[in-house]
Amino acid sequence: MEQTGALVAERGLADGATTGGADATVLGGGQGHPQLAWFDSIRALFAQTGLPPEPDTYELFYLYVSGADAGLRREMERLLESGGLTGEVVTDLRRVHFGEIAASEMLELVETSQASALALAERLDRGHADIREYDEAISQEDAALSVSRSAHELADLVQRLRRANATVMSANRRLEASIRTATLETNKLLERLGSAERTARTDPLTGLLNRRGLIEALKKAQASALDEGVPLSAALVDIDHFKRVNDQWGHAIGDEVLRCVASHLASHVRRTVGEGGFAGRHGGEEFVVAFPGLGVAAATAAVDAARAILARQVLRRSNDGASLGHISFSGGVAGLRPDDNVDSLIDRADSALYAAKRAGRDRVYPEIPQR
Repeated sequence: MEQTGALVAERGLADGATTGGADATVLGGGQGHPQLAWFDSIRALFAQTGLPPEPDTYELFYLYVSGADAGLRREMERLLESGGLTGEVVTDLRRVHFGEIAASEMLELVETSQASALALAERLDRGHADIREYDEAISQEDAALSVSRSAHELADLVQRLRRANATVMSANRRLEASIRTATLETNKLLERLGSAERTARTDPLTGLLNRRGLIEALKKAQASALDEGVPLSAALVDIDHFKRVNDQWGHAIGDEVLRCVASHLASHVRRTVGEGGFAGRHGGEEFVVAFPGLGVAAATAAVDAARAILARQVLRRSNDGASLGHISFSGGVAGLRPDDNVDSLIDRADSALYAAKRAGRDRVYPEIPQR
């Protein structure tokens, strides 16, 4: 038995299950460029949702009506149907699909870095002024040494040099302390920037890579596979009947199901190919799983094994033991080709996923071999 948040998974008998994104609406018509019709669709979305016409929301709606992000399209259709598209949800969707760092967080980091840079510049200026004064003192005393002096005058000169030397040594110690402080502050700032960057690549709900992080990781895996001459396969996975889970049990339980499946996929890919494998949330209830070093047949078998393990489990609510039944998923697998980019690889996996859904769901299909 495995527990994830508010859910407990028990072994049970397999049971099929669906979700499906509706096909993209064909937009066009009107005068001028065909994409002008998108503006009418975007305006209708603002009217339907009651959201204020702000740039962030407009950009999200534009990506939705363009059909460029299949995962976002399916998730938006589900939210529009349920009436659950709020300002907070828009922020979450942008974080998932655009990989955004919150503006307030980024502003704070920028202000902190500016303050640290100004403080360090002031410390360096003070240190430079101290060194300049020391240089002037040494020059003056050097000129004094070129003139014959009495023993008393020489003793005074030596004292002045000692005081000047003590002053610059003290200034150097202050400067070193300032530099150490600045280094510590810079390291802390770099840690915060790194954390913010990781946040920008991480899906806040599941902890997996978000779409931005996923695309970047796939590009790196693609480059490595081509350089090393090894295969790379990617699976697109979609939880079956996920809308039914949300409708029957609510979005809180739906979120727990997403976390459960995400954890299951991430663990399974690491067990299969080691730390080089990774999983990410593609959007909504869709996930992408990457298998470096595996061809399509082996990767399909691996994803199908993960599907079979999950389908045998019965999910229960941990607080009262209520059964959610079986959770299954459908999957499509594609292998990297020499002329591929990340989008074409995912598109072929999506076509295989669509075939698996049409065949009854709760199954994993490979892509159609290239002729």
